[in-house]
Amino acid sequence: MLGITHAGTSNQRGFTLIEMSIVLVIIGLIIGGILKGQEIIESSRQKNVITQLDSIKASVNTFADKFNALPGDYGLASTRINAALTDGDDSGIIGSTNANAAALAGETGVAGENLEFWNQLAGAELVSGTTLNGTATGFGDGNALPAVAVPGAGMTVAFGTHEHGQNNRQTHWVRIHKGVDGATDAAADGAFSGKRMFEIDLKLDDGSGREGVVRVVGDTAGTCILTDNVTGPYDSLDNTIDCAPYFELVQ
Repeated sequence: MLGITHAGTSNQRGFTLIEMSIVLVIIGLIIGGILKGQEIIESSRQKNVITQLDSIKASVNTFADKFNALPGDYGLASTRINAALTDGDDSGIIGSTNANAAALAGETGVAGENLEFWNQLAGAELVSGTTLNGTATGFGDGNALPAVAVPGAGMTVAFGTHEHGQNNRQTHWVRIHKGVDGATDAAADGAFSGKRMFEIDLKLDDGSGREGVVRVVGDTAGTCILTDNVTGPYDSLDNTIDCAPYFELVQ
């Protein structure tokens, strides 16, 4: 009979192969854009950290030129910079000169001259990202310890030796890590992956995790570095965040 329609009759059709291909291409472009965006973010963080390290080193040199002492160790800071500061002992070393001198993992970085390093720099208006503060409960946000571009990570200062048994020397280091106490070098304290640390080390030093002015400390094979030996090659294919690096402060 004319004029009668049947329920369930549909003019819908499925996707053609060409349409499905277009959808898959679009999805691939979106995923690729996300991954590329993550890489750009990581590269930007890396550059920001390197710039911040350079700024800290320049601030230390300026402080030394002006006061003839290292920040944190300066014995007249409370009378010549800011009355709220704690004076150092003018020993030429930021932090312990005894038990912790040879073990970087022993430096918590949140007490004594190690903490006062940042307070004295802030008091002298030579460091940004931190404020004059007698305590440290976190990184940035009004605390004495500066944060870095890596989420949850920041900087502390340590004094000690580390060169895997050869050419040992005691010197000052800036450590970048998570966990404000900075007392250990466990993978959980890491701020960078082995891949990212290898790139940073190549830009600033020799690409070795155990030698030179950029190093990782307390890491065993499988976390950050491939082999726990003299050179300590980074696990440059690993994206796991388990590297807590040290950067030589005073050269």
